Amino acid sequence: MESKRAKRDCGGDEVEKVPNTVTEDRISQLPDPLIHYIFSFLPTFYIIQMSILSKRWRRMWVSTPFIYLEDFCGIHKKKYCKRLLKFVSGCLRYRKLYKQVPETSITRFQFDTSYSLLNASRVKGWFSFLIEKNVKELDLHLKYYSLPQSVLNAVSLTVLKLNGMVLKTTSLSTLHSLKVLFLIGVEFDANSLQNLISGCPIIEDLHLKGRYRDIHVGFSIGKTLKYLSLSGVTITCQWLEGLIYGLPLLERLTLYSCDGLKNISISGHSLKSLYYEGHSENISIVSHSLTTLHVDTWFDAFKATFRSPNLVYLSLFCRVESVISIEAPKLLEGNLKLSYDSKCVTSYDNTVHLLANFKSLKKMKLCMRGQDIIFSRNTWTPPLPNLKHLMLKIPYHLKRKSELEDFVYWCAPSLETLEIDDKK
Repeated sequence: MESKRAKRDCGGDEVEKVPNTVTEDRISQLPDPLIHYIFSFLPTFYIIQMSILSKRWRRMWVSTPFIYLEDFCGIHKKKYCKRLLKFVSGCLRYRKLYKQVPETSITRFQFDTSYSLLNASRVKGWFSFLIEKNVKELDLHLKYYSLPQSVLNAVSLTVLKLNGMVLKTTSLSTLHSLKVLFLIGVEFDANSLQNLISGCPIIEDLHLKGRYRDIHVGFSIGKTLKYLSLSGVTITCQWLEGLIYGLPLLERLTLYSCDGLKNISISGHSLKSLYYEGHSENISIVSHSLTTLHVDTWFDAFKATFRSPNLVYLSLFCRVESVISIEAPKLLEGNLKLSYDSKCVTSYDNTVHLLANFKSLKKMKLCMRGQDIIFSRNTWTPPLPNLKHLMLKIPYHLKRKSELEDFVYWCAPSLETLEIDDKK
């Protein structure tokens, strides 16, 4: 379209044509799936408020397959808990009664609240409605709420994430489509956990986080598992080795602050990624398929053996006094953080031997004290002959930076780029 603008010239008016800048409502032209995708990143409470921005959005929140509800008041009072429950019930009831919207399933339902819902009987009705709508993903953070058996029998579920809830069941679940299971701070006994997992024949991703002590009692899981994360649980090395041996498809393993693991020996057939943080004194990892490894030990000085011919990336946080043996000819990138005992004098032998394990690296991030990397170069050969790029982090400001740079270039004669961060 074009508009007219009057222009004075020599006492007369001349008409000039210029482009029109009328704003288009592009939101109304978006297809429904795209609008629903935009909605999926926002809590439902705000989506309802946003419905006044566009006529097209006015009723679309009712048909969105993604429902995300949370504490919108942020005040821990009983009256606000009742208001929240009323709001959630109203949303689901309006969705059920609104006839102009085509029948749609609910892909994901996420509810996150800090309120205790011990006596919230209406919540059970929510789950009945969601299961009727063939909900695929449930992400629930409900303090002390006991999960109804109907959820554990929802054959449409593919993802189940529970946080702070109570799991108590005496019968097997029937989650035949479930692939992802997260249990974070969930209260359960060994039998309830086994009844839940036994009913998940195609599970691929399992996360357990909490102070659990008896999960190994009668615990078994199908061979379909690909990703396993254990955080804060108490297990034995023997149990862990047997578990890994029985999971031929396991690709990623995470062990964080797991009590009971003093001497770890891991040999995974398909393991590609391993993340470990804890107090183990000895670690032995042998895997032909492993490509990424993160080890952060809190033990004063530990022994570790890594035999991974296809390892590409290694992140290692340990004491300088630790004894490390690495056989990884394809290792290209590393992240090394060395701590030390302030009461002891660091042995240069230990430092050199530790760095020499990374002789195949091309890229490295190294964090350690500046004086610990400056030692007599007459008795050693350069420990990092192939290193091209180094980021060196020093935990305090350096006074003799040039001396450190000279020594670094001796350690890594092929170095092309050097960055030194000596800020606290």
